[in-house]
Amino acid sequence: MAIMSSIAKSVDSVAPWVVSSLPYQKSDTLSQVEYTKLYRGINIADFWIDKIDQPNRVIMDRSEIKRFNKVTYRDSGSVIEPYDFNASYSSEWFIARLDKLKKFLLTRALYHEDGKPLDKYYLNKIGDNCNRDAISDGSIITRYALTTEYTLQRVMPTSDTLLKKSSQHYFDRNQNAALDIGTALAILHISRDGKWYFALSPTSYGWVRVEDIAISSRREMLQISKSKKFIITTNPKNAIYVDGKYRDFVRMGVRLPLLGTVDDIANIVIPTRDDDGRVRFQKATMSKSDLSIGYLSYTANNIIKQAFKLLNAPYGWGGMFGEQDCSKFLQEVYGTVGITLPRNSKEQASTGRFIGPSIEFGGSMIKRSEALDRYAKPATTLLHLKGHIMLYLGKYKGEHYMIHTVWGAMKGKNPIAKTVVTTVKFKNYLMKMDRAVELRQ
Repeated sequence: MAIMSSIAKSVDSVAPWVVSSLPYQKSDTLSQVEYTKLYRGINIADFWIDKIDQPNRVIMDRSEIKRFNKVTYRDSGSVIEPYDFNASYSSEWFIARLDKLKKFLLTRALYHEDGKPLDKYYLNKIGDNCNRDAISDGSIITRYALTTEYTLQRVMPTSDTLLKKSSQHYFDRNQNAALDIGTALAILHISRDGKWYFALSPTSYGWVRVEDIAISSRREMLQISKSKKFIITTNPKNAIYVDGKYRDFVRMGVRLPLLGTVDDIANIVIPTRDDDGRVRFQKATMSKSDLSIGYLSYTANNIIKQAFKLLNAPYGWGGMFGEQDCSKFLQEVYGTVGITLPRNSKEQASTGRFIGPSIEFGGSMIKRSEALDRYAKPATTLLHLKGHIMLYLGKYKGEHYMIHTVWGAMKGKNPIAKTVVTTVKFKNYLMKMDRAVELRQ
């Protein structure tokens, strides 16, 4: 007992951050065996769930979540319920979105993937492809659509990879978001080369490939996105089959219409594209082990279990490679309980309610830790710093822990590049945090 007590004290004083992808750091007071016994549990959901009082208590019921989402739709300016896609948008409003994307790209994209600098001719060429002179004055009539493939939503209408630094090959600054099959879209414009549509999705906007979507009526779009009987995917990757053959996969938190179930199979509906680019509905199947019929209940137990299903999942900037970044990780996890979060981390950190006096982020490390003690709640609290957001898990051995999808390279080398559990002191994050929010009313 005396030995274990001294070990615990040494751990508290050393306060190591722990992440499974890094090796044990040699210590004069803690052997690898002792370290393993004390810390191996942090990488399993049940370890954290067991520390929560009433983990199965419902945090918000369905009606409360609907009200929560309505506030997000109203206040964020970037989250749109498919029901609320406008029948038309002013050309002035649309041009402002085009200009915002262009400005974003010009400040962040400086190199081609081969390391050559972007020149003025190239930038003018992709700018010209936006087809601005075809935008009529007044109103733009909305056309509705659904994604029929996993598709990448781009900042500008090109598939070219554009980098801020020539060495940052995994950070394509032209990548805005990735959209799974069945995503509702409002189509506002087409590129000069006819290969790209400018589309609003429920949580983002940008350019999508014409061949990856199908034009629909508003009613058809809502039949997929807002069907009364539906499934929610609950695993990181969920296979879809058509006629017994693999068709594609969708990520966690995707909603699709349910026709019924037979044994361990769920019969669902997916949108497809005919030769004229119009939507056609197709019967498909999924394994019941990959989904929930209807949303999961919003409980700490469910949120932490869903988050840990993505533990060690690879990092994908903007959804590249079929993966997720820090904000998409949270979108997927909370999507399983029906909570809609904005696309980027800054806007997510303005969702819900601020906890504490800006959680007192502005003081010393001790003051910040004390603020987490008082205000942070496991499974409902998001911790934010510039360009990154994390899910709070709880406290163990005197340290606050979080789970997050992180690149995490030190001076550009040996990135973690996956979803991990760390303490808030990882890369000095505690001192960099600027706010925390709780996802509840």
